[in-house]
Amino acid sequence: MSSVWWIGRQEFTLNRRNRWVLLFSGLFTILTILTAYFGMVTSGYAGFQDFTRTAASIVNLAGFLIPLFALLLGVFSFTSNTEYLELLATQPLPRSRVLLGKYLGLVMTVLGASIVGFGAPGIIIALVIGPIGALSYLIVIGYSLLLALVFTGVSMLVSLLSGRTQLSIGIALGVWIFFEVVYGVIMLGTTLYLTPGALRIVLIGGLLGNPIDTVRVLSLLQVGGIHLFGPGGATLIKLTGSVAVASAIGFLGLLVWTVVPVGLSVRLFKRQDL
Repeated sequence: MSSVWWIGRQEFTLNRRNRWVLLFSGLFTILTILTAYFGMVTSGYAGFQDFTRTAASIVNLAGFLIPLFALLLGVFSFTSNTEYLELLATQPLPRSRVLLGKYLGLVMTVLGASIVGFGAPGIIIALVIGPIGALSYLIVIGYSLLLALVFTGVSMLVSLLSGRTQLSIGIALGVWIFFEVVYGVIMLGTTLYLTPGALRIVLIGGLLGNPIDTVRVLSLLQVGGIHLFGPGGATLIKLTGSVAVASAIGFLGLLVWTVVPVGLSVRLFKRQDL
């Protein structure tokens, strides 16, 4: 697997110099700091919160920005550097390793930029408030970073299926809007006409069908935000009866969301005529 690591490292080196990567990292850092400071302003409190409250506050921010960044970065990498991809494909390496190397480099880029954004408020909170709840904060960060694995794989699949930059960007933005907005509206409209028995199945299936919602519920399980779960998360807890079992089911759902797009991308890339 040294070839996969080498390609991934080269991809990461190229991407970390990209001004858009630096812009995202800076924007994410500023927004997480503001969220940590003003997260309880509606309750009449202004100032940095502890790690647990901050973790609950940044869940939605991470679910909003990380998928968008991963999708756009992947699309631009595949569609704007086609010559580099073609050069890699001509090397005496299996195409699966070439694609996995690209995937690794993109994931490293998204993870690196996101960790910078999460780390800045973490350092400030540790200095101002103290380390209480830091473990929950780190676990929530870990769950949020799983979105980088999921949506980087989705971006590869979109790029390989479309092949053109403008079309790929349009599809990537459509995917992001679908999971952020449209999916919830569809689920809400569907559940209005179901019996209680069917409703439970649809709610759990709907929760696992949206990786952003899955990460949100897993994160709130960690910080104990039961009242913020929503119907899907509440149903999952009620049926499983255990936070550990519910977390395991959610994690398996995210694993499927990670493996399937990457597997389909590898299969498609092997068959493409570059």
